Amino acid sequence: MSNLFALELENTAISRIRKFATIANTLGFEIALGFSGGKDSQVTYDLCKRAGIPFKAYYNVAFESATTRKFIRENYSDVIWRRDHKFGFIENIGKNHQGLLPTVECAYCCADYKHNPKYVDKCSIVGVRKAESAARSSRTAISFKNKTTKKRMAKAVGQYFIENCQSVGTASVIQLLPIVDWMDGEVWDYIHRHNLPINSEYKTAKRVGCIVCPKRNFTHNYKSLLRYPKLIDAFIRAKEKSPRCDWMITSDNVDYSNDKVYYICRWLNRSFRTFSKRQEKEYELVKQAYIKKHNE
Repeated sequence: MSNLFALELENTAISRIRKFATIANTLGFEIALGFSGGKDSQVTYDLCKRAGIPFKAYYNVAFESATTRKFIRENYSDVIWRRDHKFGFIENIGKNHQGLLPTVECAYCCADYKHNPKYVDKCSIVGVRKAESAARSSRTAISFKNKTTKKRMAKAVGQYFIENCQSVGTASVIQLLPIVDWMDGEVWDYIHRHNLPINSEYKTAKRVGCIVCPKRNFTHNYKSLLRYPKLIDAFIRAKEKSPRCDWMITSDNVDYSNDKVYYICRWLNRSFRTFSKRQEKEYELVKQAYIKKHNE
């Protein structure tokens, strides 16, 4: 990337942040920065610091790895940690959900941890980018909770952000995405040019987040199971806390009571979707790692 283009990207993002801070001040809002320990939140945090605006950074603890948590503690000590439950993701399955595993249709883990409604900030800045997924491709630099909020704030916002940079549908009353139009390469280029620390999770993963996610497919989740095969036993124990525990995969019409490892792995393929040929091979790798760990 040319230095001039990189500088233009940075200046645009910083300008957005400063304009947003002026709007927030006018509306009487404090700015909260969403922080995850991933590259996008790091860049956004650094841009906010360089913009010289007042803000507080928050990390909503979910099911991130010990590596990510250590990274945040050591490199971003001013980030405020928030977690409603004093116990973790897996224990929560048994304690609050009677052994019911979260699914694509009922991903209660998001509501309990990362997107807990108790921690929705009225005025927020986040490092979400269009390039991350199809679902985020329509996001804009600034967004509002709904059309009524957008209309009410039109005067305060309109002098700083043109109409085609505005949208609705965010949980916050008002939210800024300063690097919404950046690509992956531009994010990494910023990190290297400004000598930001790098989360070592990126040695094996493209994105940093929860160790596993029931809303993602097995090709994403199996790498974590290879690293932490004992997670499978933890999920089995959590499920067995259900008063009506069964191991039936309805789509197969098969009871996997005698192969609980397979059941858990299928659950981690977007909630029991059938494995592709590739995923069958990935499953065999996980099962071998699981057996090896149990034989040690």
